[in-house]
Formats: sequence, C-alpha cells, structure tokens
Amino acid sequence: MKKRSIMLGSIVILAVLLVVGGTMAWFTAEAKPVVNTFKAGTVDINLIDEFPENGIENVNPGDIHSKVVRVENIGSKRAYIRVKLTPEFNPELPVDVVEYTILSDWIDGGDGWYYYKNIVQPAAATSNVIEEVKFKGREMGNEYQDATFTLTVEAEAIQATNGAINDQWGIDPVDLGLEVLP
Repeated sequence: MKKRSIMLGSIVILAVLLVVGGTMAWFTAEAKPVVNTFKAGTVDINLIDEFPENGIENVNPGDIHSKVVRVENIGSKRAYIRVKLTPEFNPELPVDVVEYTILSDWIDGGDGWYYYKNIVQPAAATSNVIEEVKFKGREMGNEYQDATFTLTVEAEAIQATNGAINDQWGIDPVDLGLEVLP
C-alpha cells in the first residue's frame, strides 16, 4: 500500500508539473527576413553604319565613298568590343582592288577581328573603325563591270571584367595591347 501511495503521489506530481509547465510562457523573438537581391547587368551594343540604305550604284574604278562604322555600348556593363569586316564580290572576284583603312584605335587580333583598344563604358561609343571605301583605279579592270561589292560588318561585345575576354574569345588583353581594368 505504501508502494501504491508513492506511485500515485508521483503520478499526481508529474501531472501537476506538466499542466504548470504547459501553461508557462517564455519571451521569444524572431528576426524579420532579409531579402538580398542581385540583378545582372547587360552587355548590349548597337552597330552604327553610316551608309546609304540602298547602297551605292554605278561605282567606278578610282571612286572613294564614305562609309563610317563604329559601335555604341547600350548595355549597363563596361565592355570589350570587336568588329569583323568581310569583303566580297559577286561574281567572285579578288577583293584586293578595294581599300578601307582600319583606324588607329583598332588592333588587328590576327583572328579576322579588329579589337577596340579601350574598354567602352555604358552609353559611350568606340571611335570609327573605318571612314571610307576606295576602289583602286588601275587594278580594277573590265572583269569588275556589273559586279557587286559587299562589305559585311559584324560586331560583338563582352563584359570587361572577370577574364571573360580570355575565357570566351581566347584573347589576352595585355598581349594584344588592349586596356585592362585595374
């Protein structure tokens, strides 16, 4: 009976502790969530090609025609910019009878592309790549009559940070003589 009284007393004490413990309140706190937002910038360019929309008709050997080409950085990131010029006659004839001078701010990468030597800031543009196209006089013989010359201009840009130019284009800006970010 004494055992039973001890057992019953223990059960009662445990029940009282559970009821009292369950109704006790504790001070607590929670921090408000913090949201960290990272928005990527943009690399975007506009190829500016000042040339008559319908081309130039009736070209003669010895003619010089204005053709101004430059690239504008319309993205939000600083960028390296490169340009490729592809000359072609139709029918297929040698293109060495046509001259266009690549201006001094552009470096021949040896890979078919010309690289602008400076990093182009957002809302800025490169200097001109070329400004005119010359058709050589004496070298442009009768076989060029009725031929059509096209100069296709392509431009690309890549972010100027984190080695993207080397990783994507395989170009070391230091070796090529391009501007490098500090």
